[in-house]
Amino acid sequence: MSTLDNLRQWWRSRELREQRMLAVMFAALAAFALWFGVIAPLQHMRDAARDRHDSAAADLHEVTQAVDTITALQARNPGLPTTGDAFARAILDAAASAQVPVSRQRTGDAGMLEIGIDAVAAPALLGWLDALIQQHGIAPQGLDISERNGSLQVQASFRAPPP
Repeated sequence: MSTLDNLRQWWRSRELREQRMLAVMFAALAAFALWFGVIAPLQHMRDAARDRHDSAAADLHEVTQAVDTITALQARNPGLPTTGDAFARAILDAAASAQVPVSRQRTGDAGMLEIGIDAVAAPALLGWLDALIQQHGIAPQGLDISERNGSLQVQASFRAPPP
């Protein structure tokens, strides 16, 4: 006799009331197993996928905005001067227009420009540095500022970008 035959004989030996009760119990166990073995994990995977999609959409929106900002800045601002003379001229012209008196300048190796300012007012210095960033995209690589006799003494170094 096979296992299936033994199971059928066992089932027939139960009263109708017991068969119904066992059928309901097996159906409840099957529903429990289906819920916790299939449906709940699928819902969890759906929720995780929705969260990843929302995060990716937010990241895409942020990157798109950044690209638009960069494009607008590139259209508004001229390109960054890369040659030594044009780079130094852009810095010195911005200093002159901001009324920052450059007292020393030295061009070093690898496109380094060092500037010394003996006396400047803070608003003029900050205006010059802001104009360099806003108009030319140039920021000092090194900046040493000290106060002397009510004005600022500045040592600034700039590195030209590679061509």
